[in-house]
Amino acid sequence: MRNRGGIDDDSDDRPILPWRLVAGAFLHFVVPFYLIAIVIDVLLFGPREAGAEAMLRHALAASPALLGGYAGAALLATLLAGGIDPVLRWRRERRSRSNPAVMDSRLADRVARAAGLGKGRFGPRADAALAALTTAPWQYGHPGHQAIARDLLDTVRASTAALASAPPERRAAIADMATATIERLANARRELADENAAQDERKARAAAGYVEMRYGPSDFSGDGD
Repeated sequence: MRNRGGIDDDSDDRPILPWRLVAGAFLHFVVPFYLIAIVIDVLLFGPREAGAEAMLRHALAASPALLGGYAGAALLATLLAGGIDPVLRWRRERRSRSNPAVMDSRLADRVARAAGLGKGRFGPRADAALAALTTAPWQYGHPGHQAIARDLLDTVRASTAALASAPPERRAAIADMATATIERLANARRELADENAAQDERKARAAAGYVEMRYGPSDFSGDGD
């Protein structure tokens, strides 16, 4: 999906909020409600044995109350639905965070979108950094990797929008700024991956040391250091 600047966004991944569903439903049914309600009102409370003109006057007189009541009900229902939006969002985000498959999909999708949107826009250095990020080994469940992927997509979107609206004499500077930022994110991902790898190795060595102390020397005791 594209916004007004021609930039892809990820709104397709977001569910429709309850208040929008409720408001849309009330708008969709306003005409059927009015027609049915006005017919019932004329039949029940309209002038007896009167002509069409009298019935029309009665319908016109009853219309403000009917439509006002409907609008009030729509507003109240929309506000109530809007009140539960934060709770539903919190529960949805909590379920997503506890589901590795969802987190993996989000990160991979953000990186792919950033690479697709930024390709060919900022120059060969940026293209090389984006390609490296696309093929890099991401740790999808790691909060730091999730943050880098999110910042990468935000950076590419903002830079693409700025590049599209900038005068010709400013485009080179914007492209250089975007390139530097993308390369900085690529370095951050690499440093984080190295730090995580070193931490995993320390844990493995600690486990090997524990086993060695408890069960005696073995081939995996870390003598190669």
